[in-house]
Amino acid sequence: MKYIATKDPFGIEEVFTFPISVDHDAMAEMLACIKNHTHGNWHRVRRQPISAGFVDSVGNCFGSSTTLGLSARDVDSAILARQLSVGFTHE
Repeated sequence: MKYIATKDPFGIEEVFTFPISVDHDAMAEMLACIKNHTHGNWHRVRRQPISAGFVDSVGNCFGSSTTLGLSARDVDSAILARQLSVGFTHE
């Protein structure tokens, strides 16, 4: 899998994973304009790519993106792990 870490205007960093067949720059373009639903109103959140690379089968982020000119950061794996653990409940 590939990934892109982004930062929104509020400073929130998120990691987005996607198939290896999709180029980093194409995914970054889509992430820049994705809509969020917050407080009952839809709005666009401009996400700026800050790092990019690949994700292995255990969630480690590594490598770089040639199309974005960005590399993986050590903190990206921790952000991804936190995102994967938040919101999971067994009902």
